[in-house]
Amino acid sequence: MSVDVRNYADLSGALRSLRPEVIIHLSAVFSDDFALALATNVIGAKNLLAALEENDLNARVLLAGSAAEYGIVYPEENPVSVEQVLRPVSIYGLTKSWQTQWGVLCSHRGQDVVIARIFNLNGPGMSERLFVGRINKQLEQLTAGSCDKIETGPLASVRDYISLEEAGEQLMAIINAGKSGSIYNVASGKPISMRELLQGMLRERGLAMDIVVEGVRPYGRSGFDIPVIYADVERTIALMRAK
Repeated sequence: MSVDVRNYADLSGALRSLRPEVIIHLSAVFSDDFALALATNVIGAKNLLAALEENDLNARVLLAGSAAEYGIVYPEENPVSVEQVLRPVSIYGLTKSWQTQWGVLCSHRGQDVVIARIFNLNGPGMSERLFVGRINKQLEQLTAGSCDKIETGPLASVRDYISLEEAGEQLMAIINAGKSGSIYNVASGKPISMRELLQGMLRERGLAMDIVVEGVRPYGRSGFDIPVIYADVERTIALMRAK
């Protein structure tokens, strides 16, 4: 069943029919179109929680948040805890932070809602809007012979990458044992520079950095570039240890 979360009537009808016990809410757009991002990232989550309430459904809801909610993080503020002041620098991060706040509000009103702030994912199938997805696409082109270089933005930034498998394990722990109204980072907790990440991706294919052309500006965006951000995952790891 496919439902547009922006359409309240259709979403409510689907929930009434399915009567789910657990919902993992992943619907989101990365668009810089504010109206679209607001409608999908914020109103979509609001519709979901309102429809559950209207239909008297007590499902546990996991809202997928994002590290983009943190926005500007100064090096000394790392590792970033969920109590960190939010300073989003993108429409995506801003609307995701509003989604989180709405989820917490609904938890205070009695709904069963947990929030997972997901950091950078590393694995197949990533969007080309993301670093890993762009590199994987270029590696495919390199293998096919349609290009002979890998083009990137600056590689000095430090991020927190987690494999899809590890992220899945953390999300399951949050669903199973997370406290309603609480926020959890989904991440490795290990800082890695984009250069180190790329070197690893190339090494897996027997390639070296001499095929890389490093640009001087961030790829596809402007504004503040956070030099270092990685997560404090103790709250999440505690759930996994308690299994």
